[in-house]
Amino acid sequence: MDREEFALVRETVRSLAPRYGVTSADEVKPATRTAAQQALDDMGLSELRRSTPPAATTQECALLAQDHGRHPLTTSLLGTVLLAPELLRLLGDDTSPGTPTVALTRELRFPDTEFADLVAWDSEGADSALCVTADGTVSRVGLGPAAPSTDLVRSVRAVPSDAPVQVLGRLTAPDRLRWEAYALVLVTAELVGAAGSLLEQAVQYARVRRQYGRTIGSFQAVQHLLADATVLVEAGTSVTHYAAWSLDNEPPERALRAARVAKAEVNSSALEAVYAGMQVFGGIAQTWEHIAHLYLRKVRLGATLLATTDDLLPALAAPEVPR
Repeated sequence: MDREEFALVRETVRSLAPRYGVTSADEVKPATRTAAQQALDDMGLSELRRSTPPAATTQECALLAQDHGRHPLTTSLLGTVLLAPELLRLLGDDTSPGTPTVALTRELRFPDTEFADLVAWDSEGADSALCVTADGTVSRVGLGPAAPSTDLVRSVRAVPSDAPVQVLGRLTAPDRLRWEAYALVLVTAELVGAAGSLLEQAVQYARVRRQYGRTIGSFQAVQHLLADATVLVEAGTSVTHYAAWSLDNEPPERALRAARVAKAEVNSSALEAVYAGMQVFGGIAQTWEHIAHLYLRKVRLGATLLATTDDLLPALAAPEVPR
């Protein structure tokens, strides 16, 4: 995708925030969810990666995920627009009807070998979910009722134990690695976007909030807190962008390693940055009406989504197999 075309796509995604972004938990309602998802679906972004070669690079998709994470949006950009279409592309299936999302375990991890106790993650507007087991088998499963989630803006639905299962095919070993890396990169990019956005809002607040006759941003302790958090966000952004680049330019084994490094780093750095922002906002950030806890919920859940840092460190400690 050329620069001008991608700039237009990116601006289109950014336009969702002023129209459909929620500013408090009380605005998260079924009607607003449906309207926002319809606006996203009308953009046709699910076709960005359906062609071969894809129209959009992984780096471009990661930037879209990062922009989407900057605002509390109820839209399923990751699940139905970016992840599920990529899975079908890798499978070579361009005829599947409907709007699927991705199925994960109840703990929001990649499924192993069983279809039991799954949830359809990021499922706003979805009519089914795609499950990928450890051997690369891809199946379509039906959806059940809404399931509880820490992230109030993201829609999650249960997959009934008796839901019909349709086997679509099996990914090759390299494509299985690409799929895992792609999912890790996009989730990490959204985490970076959310942490960076709340931090920017905290900086703005520190410039106007006055205490003891001075703005709190003039206090050295607050400056240090925000400076350290900024370093964390910038480092997380850099490692995430490198992981996205690796998927476009490196073999799948090396791309997956880069994606694991990025997720392991951002799991902790994004959460620490959000905690810093919450401290700067003070007591107001602890209220239901304030927007801060929507970011905190998203990042806390995202830090455990697909893989925690503890999950990833053993794999990263293993020596890389020389090519």
